[in-house]
Amino acid sequence: MSEGVETYLGGFYSPIGVSIGHIGLLKSPLDTKPRFGAGVYATSERLFIIGPGKATFPSTLNKIAAGSDKGDFVPSTLTTDQNDALVRALTENQRFEIGRSQVSQIEVKKPRGFLRTGSLKITSADGQTLDIEISQKMSYEWTVRLVQAFKPEAVTLD
Repeated sequence: MSEGVETYLGGFYSPIGVSIGHIGLLKSPLDTKPRFGAGVYATSERLFIIGPGKATFPSTLNKIAAGSDKGDFVPSTLTTDQNDALVRALTENQRFEIGRSQVSQIEVKKPRGFLRTGSLKITSADGQTLDIEISQKMSYEWTVRLVQAFKPEAVTLD
């Protein structure tokens, strides 16, 4: 992809390994309860959260580019048309998005054992936060890889 073009970096959806917890960045009262199943995706410009009820979303991405819904996907194999279609699909299906320049900190905590969760905490420049629980090792590893590709200077790992 050329300079200045929003590029799909990757992401994943997990019906059980990821859930949206406290959301200071979203305004609806419905957004205060934990919701199970979520997707975390990124482009070179934005981080997207795909919320509960979108379990079929990965198949939409797979129709555009096979394997693009997996945490180990290599985005350099995309054509310009595939990249644009993936970015469009994320924009149309997102529950939440935050621009790269709006992110001040990204904390990723590893799940510490069976029945314990880790987390992805995104803090905006104005101090609001989004907490996402991560309960599977694979989801944690994919999250780390994704946020480091998105904005490595903002990432802290625990």
